[in-house]
Amino acid sequence: MVARSSTGSVLGLLLVLLAYFCAAEATFANEPTERRVALVIGNSAYRAVPRLLNPRNDAQDVSAALRAVGFEVIEGHDLDRRGMGEALGRFARAADGADAALFFYAGHGLQFRGENFLLPVDASPADELAIPYETTRVADVVEALQNAAGVRVLILDACRNNPMANRISSSNRTRSSSVGRGLAPIPQNKGMVVAYATQANDVAADGMGRNSPFSAAFIEQLGEPGLEIGQLFRKVAVNVNQRTTGKQTPELSLSLLGDFYFNRSETDIQAWAKLRESDDAAALRGFVSRFPGSYLADAAKARVDAIDRAQRESALNQQIARYEEERRKAMAAAEAAAKTEEARLAGEKAERDRLVTAQADIRRKAEDDAVRQQAEQKRRLDERFAELEAEKRRFQSELAARAEQEARRARDDKERERQSVERDRLAAGQADRIRTAEDDASRQKLEEERRIAERLAKLEEENRRASAELAARFKAEQDIRDTSERERTRLIADIEAERRRAAEELQRVQREAGAALAREKQPPSQDAAPQIASLARDAETPAPAAGPGIAGLTSTIHLELRRVGCYNGKPDAEWSSRQTKQAVQQFARLTRTSIPDAPNDAFLDALKRQPGRICPLSCPRGQIERDGACVVQKAQVKRAEQPQKVRAQTPKATPPARSGRCFSFNGQSFCE
Repeated sequence: MVARSSTGSVLGLLLVLLAYFCAAEATFANEPTERRVALVIGNSAYRAVPRLLNPRNDAQDVSAALRAVGFEVIEGHDLDRRGMGEALGRFARAADGADAALFFYAGHGLQFRGENFLLPVDASPADELAIPYETTRVADVVEALQNAAGVRVLILDACRNNPMANRISSSNRTRSSSVGRGLAPIPQNKGMVVAYATQANDVAADGMGRNSPFSAAFIEQLGEPGLEIGQLFRKVAVNVNQRTTGKQTPELSLSLLGDFYFNRSETDIQAWAKLRESDDAAALRGFVSRFPGSYLADAAKARVDAIDRAQRESALNQQIARYEEERRKAMAAAEAAAKTEEARLAGEKAERDRLVTAQADIRRKAEDDAVRQQAEQKRRLDERFAELEAEKRRFQSELAARAEQEARRARDDKERERQSVERDRLAAGQADRIRTAEDDASRQKLEEERRIAERLAKLEEENRRASAELAARFKAEQDIRDTSERERTRLIADIEAERRRAAEELQRVQREAGAALAREKQPPSQDAAPQIASLARDAETPAPAAGPGIAGLTSTIHLELRRVGCYNGKPDAEWSSRQTKQAVQQFARLTRTSIPDAPNDAFLDALKRQPGRICPLSCPRGQIERDGACVVQKAQVKRAEQPQKVRAQTPKATPPARSGRCFSFNGQSFCE
């Protein structure tokens, strides 16, 4: 019984604390969220006048009281003029858009020409002319307060007896009595509250205790909840008047349209209004703990006793009901256990039957799956066979189309050659030197083709020798193939080098021919005019559509495009052909250059700057890329089963003007 009583008392205490915190949390949860900022300054350690005792203490205690009621406080002690300016700047930024802004100052202040000034600790004006430059204007403080969106409060405990003001007033340089006693009234602004420690033009006491009379009364009233700002300052005024035995009476200037509360905590009357009809004993105990001196605490205690009696009776009834319920549940549990055993036996029998049926279903499903998989496999094989047949037909059609395309291309080449010969014949009478240059270029081209043919013949001869050696040295076939492959690579490199030199020579000849043509087109001299006119009358055939210089430039570009791997056709003078356009577009895309509308030297120079192949090699079906060339796959090369059946095959060299550089070597075809 003792332990139960102790446990009950501890539980009761916990419930009281919980009720208190819940009530406090509910109180703050119901309060609107506000942003409150304050600047509190206390200047005591003045350098030019005797030290004040209380302003620093006043600033510290007021800051703590304001933080307790939800203000964000910027606090400053013994600030010089620069420090007060910086603190005021921080306060102006913090007050921007705030719901409430407050400025509290404790220290020396004075009025000059009807305007109030606050004195930093380093202020020492020699006369009235220096006052605005060594002090802080109260008008600047009011301007910073105007940034707030809500209530603006200005509190000045700065009306103390200031010997500095007396000294300035008695100075010989003072031209008038504009330095007054105490502080001057501040014009009212809408939404602003101004509180003075004493009446205008009067002096406030610094106090003998820790705080001044005004600051002590203000701090005391901040701790009382539920006081509207006007009511709070009226109580402060009464308190100060009583403390100073009527010598000091604070003054208040208030211009608010609504109510403002510093301490938003609930009063005992407000809390009791919420709990008057409540049956929550914990909340009532919390009320007694929060307001033990309230006259409503006895009513709360009586209501708690009544609730406790009702709860004890309810607990006894609940205990009896629980006993009856436990007895009923025990009987029901016994009956349920018997039924559960019967159901378990029936379930085991049903489970055995289900397992037998499931095994039969699994076997049947496995057989069906096997049949279905066989059918699916047969269907896939049939589909694959059909795909292979379609691929075969497509390949045959592609071969036929390619043959037709090659035949058409051959006819087009012949037609272009015929047209080129015709243009040369028509231009023969007007460009003898150009024709000579073109003949030189043609001879060089034929010489290049002859050298290439000799190289190919030599390569074919080596191929025949390699084939003969292959019949005799079948076991060393792999070594011979490797050696031949290296030789082929070297020969290709030699051929490519000679081809580049021939192309460069052809380009040089074409440039000379173009220059000669340009000189021919220049205006003739007076002596040669009759002769040229006679030639013009004799030459009745029209000029060709494209000059030999453009045709040569196009052919040179074709050769360079073949060198970099972008063009596989025959070098000719056709710039508008589809194959030429594709090659030019591919080169421009890979090198990120612009596509020319017509052949020009800039595009030719861009081609010559490329060191080698840049376009990817595209091999026809049945060939693969190896060492920068297309070769026939080894799986497609038929080998003789016996060495004595191997016969040397005579390779057929394909003219490079038709299908690029292609040749046969060691029973394999190579195309670049």
